[in-house]
Amino acid sequence: MAQHEVTLTHGIKGQKDAVLRESAADDLIQAGMESEKLVATPDGYQLVTSPTLMAAHCLCRQIVRIGDLQGPLTLKELGRLRPDDMNQLMAEAENLDQAALGVAQRGRDDGADGSAG
Repeated sequence: MAQHEVTLTHGIKGQKDAVLRESAADDLIQAGMESEKLVATPDGYQLVTSPTLMAAHCLCRQIVRIGDLQGPLTLKELGRLRPDDMNQLMAEAENLDQAALGVAQRGRDDGADGSAG
């Protein structure tokens, strides 16, 4: 699983060196479950997923460490970050996942005979 090192502007308690890893399917499943809330709607009760919580829970899981603070982080620990550090981590995590997705997509346009196209 790919990892990426990031230097934060502020960090947590002076700890600025962070390591992220790409998402795994289990990260998405667990983050989705933790982001659900039972809400009353005109059609009855429904489970609704908060996109903000989903992204935060995924990021918590992708953080391997920030300095000596080992991941995955809790939402409370993630909440200690300044907004610019959190935005930087989210952007880096997105880049890491996009790079992994790009590698997975490579070669899928090949024909059955091995020729492109």
